[in-house]
Amino acid sequence: MTDVRPVASDEVRLSSSSAAEEGRFVSGTLLGGRYRIIGLLGRGGMGEVYRATDLTLGQSVALKFLPEEAARNQRQIERFHGEVRVARQVSHPNVCRVYDIGEAEGMPFLSMEYIDGEDLASLLRRIGRLPADKAVEVARKICAGLAAAHDRGVIHRDLKPQNIMMNKRGEVVIMDFGLAAIADQLAGAESRNGTPAYMAPEQLKGAEVTARSDIYALGLLLYELFTGKKPYEAKSVQQLIQLQESAQLTSMTSIASDIDPAVEKVIRRCLNPDPAKRAATALAVAAALPGGDPLAAALAAGEMPSPELVASAGKTEGLALRYSVPCLAAVILCLIGVTLIRERSTALMHSPLEYPPEVLRQKAREVSASLGYPKKPADSALWLNHREDLLNHLKSLPEPRKWEEWLRAEAPIRAEYRESLSTLVADPFGRVSKDNPPPLQPGMTHVILDGHGRLLHFSAVPYEREQIAQPVPAESVFRTVGLDIGAFSEVKPRTLPQHTTDQLRAWKGQHPKIANMEMRLEIGSWQGRITHVEVGYPWVKWGESKGESESLFMKLRGLVILLAAAAGLLFVLLLARRNWKLGRGDRKGAIRLAVVKLIFGFIIWAGEVHPVADDTMLFLFFMSASEWVMSAAMIWVLYLALEPALRARWPHSIVTWNRVLAGRWLDAQVGSHILIGAAVGATVWIAADLIESWFTPRSGFASGGWLWFTLGTRQWIGGHVNTMSGALHSGLILFFTIFGLRALLRNEVLAAISASMLFTLLNAGIFQSPDWVVMVAIYLGVYAILFFILLRVGLVASIAAMFYLNSFNGITLGGDWKAWYAPAGLATVTLLLGIAMFAFWRSLGSRELLGSEEAPA
Repeated sequence: MTDVRPVASDEVRLSSSSAAEEGRFVSGTLLGGRYRIIGLLGRGGMGEVYRATDLTLGQSVALKFLPEEAARNQRQIERFHGEVRVARQVSHPNVCRVYDIGEAEGMPFLSMEYIDGEDLASLLRRIGRLPADKAVEVARKICAGLAAAHDRGVIHRDLKPQNIMMNKRGEVVIMDFGLAAIADQLAGAESRNGTPAYMAPEQLKGAEVTARSDIYALGLLLYELFTGKKPYEAKSVQQLIQLQESAQLTSMTSIASDIDPAVEKVIRRCLNPDPAKRAATALAVAAALPGGDPLAAALAAGEMPSPELVASAGKTEGLALRYSVPCLAAVILCLIGVTLIRERSTALMHSPLEYPPEVLRQKAREVSASLGYPKKPADSALWLNHREDLLNHLKSLPEPRKWEEWLRAEAPIRAEYRESLSTLVADPFGRVSKDNPPPLQPGMTHVILDGHGRLLHFSAVPYEREQIAQPVPAESVFRTVGLDIGAFSEVKPRTLPQHTTDQLRAWKGQHPKIANMEMRLEIGSWQGRITHVEVGYPWVKWGESKGESESLFMKLRGLVILLAAAAGLLFVLLLARRNWKLGRGDRKGAIRLAVVKLIFGFIIWAGEVHPVADDTMLFLFFMSASEWVMSAAMIWVLYLALEPALRARWPHSIVTWNRVLAGRWLDAQVGSHILIGAAVGATVWIAADLIESWFTPRSGFASGGWLWFTLGTRQWIGGHVNTMSGALHSGLILFFTIFGLRALLRNEVLAAISASMLFTLLNAGIFQSPDWVVMVAIYLGVYAILFFILLRVGLVASIAAMFYLNSFNGITLGGDWKAWYAPAGLATVTLLLGIAMFAFWRSLGSRELLGSEEAPA
């Protein structure tokens, strides 16, 4: 048999003996003092191709010369040089390597890898078609080579059997990038270059040529590879276009019964007349072929798979119904369960809280007016908090515990209110708090009421140059607090008011409704106007500060954290810089992740900012934007630094994550992983709550639900986006930590245990709980489950689990759906249920819910 060597796309294959007689250079000719000609391999419209020996490197090469008339054509010379520039951008085992450009006797030539084998067109003419299993192997290698070209932005434009070589070792190599071009450089008549029989409809029409045009040519090539026949036989270009647009293909299985139906399915998808409906990438084609695992192949070859390869790997079908239905059922049952738990154990649901936030705002305004500050404020702000210290004290009281009576007397929540005679501008981000803006302007007041509208704290800056005619009597202050001054005795004051006072008085007595609870009331005034009111309870440490040992411990802890953070940041920056230089980082993914973080930052700020009606709002926006940009930049650097190592070692764990970054939100596997994460997060929250209730000896109610969500739609949206942003951030940190420990310890179980212990220890608040032993055990279990899911399913499921776990903490819904806080709770439950149902629907993929075939487990 005569070997056929690499030649141009339109060359006529010649035997070595006949070629030697007709070649421009005879055998033995030395070119440029480096290449010795062995013989002519072929000749065609794009020049001659010789086999030669590179004397410098001691290896066989192929030399491609332009024809003489083309060598005198400046356009052809430019195109020839362009071939080298394009082809050298692609380095892959399944792509013919291009070395350099030289010149001999005034004729430019290209040196490239010599492939000792036969082109696919010749092979198919000789044997008809390849066996199905061999065809799948060859198809996968063609896809890998084409994907490498597309990854560098190169479109081949002339993919056909003549340009696919198979060497004597069975390796497959894509040849001849002579018609290739960088994707964004194609225009005009250039887009029509190629071989019509292997061109996409849009290319035949002279329309835009993209990587999906190569996908169409790939489909034509694979059809011929598996069947030995061309899919379309036409006598003219117009007839060919008509056949392509009709998409009437002869069934492949009718030609050869051993062809897997999955092969025909993927080829038909490649040959869709609409580019948008074709397979997105060559890697997606390879992944859809029977038995394909391109990730395993890349790892076995010692290569780092590209993000596109990772996204194209793995299953395309969703979760089997025998798994997805229980996952959805678990979420629904847990959402029902959280309302039952809230109703049973949450103080908020057992206190007669009649006043919604806006009513508490008005009552706080009335308190300010009654205490000597009647001027109408120009601006005000209000927010809600739980009274954890009150609930902890009530739990410590002896039996019998009269919770219903106690919660009528003392509300488990408090409302903090600030007002000012000028705009409340909270530099730099617009988040008003008790100290921001600083309470320095005359007429500013800070009021804290309990949920029943009773005063807990008051502080104010007196009006300027104004004397009060009638000072507010202490009896009026006692009525505002809800106490009887006759039941209290005056004592020495203990507090140091925030604002100037010329008189400070204090009283002590017993709580009127709760036995054995001592209370204090302190009132400060300046020139007759009240500037300070403080209601004291047993848990308030009047005038006391932390000891030196605790202060020293906190300082040392802060210093250690600061040094660790600085060292970690330096390591991440250096690693990101190295990955950037080596071109290993997923730059597109990092940019998309940073943009998402930036958008999240804006929405969170919009939900938290205290809006003002002047140009100051623009200043607050730009100051806050710097914070978002910094956060986005940090996650961008972190991702560039750590993602390549993960992709190089455990790419299967980020398959759906890369699909999300690629915009494939509706992917069936993405929906499946979100559903799994939702079920895990919801179940873990319910289980942790039940375990805590079982092992905690003290009875009583706890705080529950995020009160910020109840303040309005803006706050509700911003709060949930903040939860999503936190889940994204925490999920990535957890993800990189567990896999870093896995690489360090070389054991999956040890890595999970170590990571669980590490993140439990970082939650310092756990150890301040009276039941810290139980809490530590619960947190260890929660983190262990999350890490198990992360290792087994991947990042998307972990982020979803974190989002549901934290969102369950924010639900404010019990048995009374008419309460003022219930709409926010109902909206949260609806959101979580909607996400789970949408994920379940997407996990079905192309299957029907009823009467469909099960997806593989």
